[in-house]
Amino acid sequence: MSLNSVQPVFHLVLVLSLSACAAGNASPATPDPGGARSNEAAAADLTATSELGPQTLAPGECGTFFWTADSGHRFVVFENEMRGYAQIFINGSAEGFSSPRREGMHAAGDPYLRRFVDPERNLSIEIDGRIGDPMPMGQRIDRVVMRIQQPDDTLLVMPLIGHYACR
Repeated sequence: MSLNSVQPVFHLVLVLSLSACAAGNASPATPDPGGARSNEAAAADLTATSELGPQTLAPGECGTFFWTADSGHRFVVFENEMRGYAQIFINGSAEGFSSPRREGMHAAGDPYLRRFVDPERNLSIEIDGRIGDPMPMGQRIDRVVMRIQQPDDTLLVMPLIGHYACR
């Protein structure tokens, strides 16, 4: 793959992450303190039946944004790493998950691995990749794959495009 063919993808990721960060007045939903639960507020933020709606970061917060790697580039995962919650669009709806808060910055070349488990919904999700080079508005997350262990024990594997950004 040539540098010229890669640059448009990086620009697309940058534009999509900025619009996902700053678009609209949608405020991120708060996780259920009792554990990983479906979040009705997140479902109301859906822009379409196949992706998450716009998400925001407060000043000083950092988060990760992921889109499908196919031509549709659907926005399917948002994690506010400072507040400890994630929204993941799976099986036709936005699902909320509590997640461990992250301290510190990501460094280029570091592995990226996040796991979200909800025994009540019989869901297990793993997002795996590598922190890429810095960009003007954050860092790429390269070679990202999301694995979803479905309630019927099938495994859904989905390549993603990732971006880490702070506001």
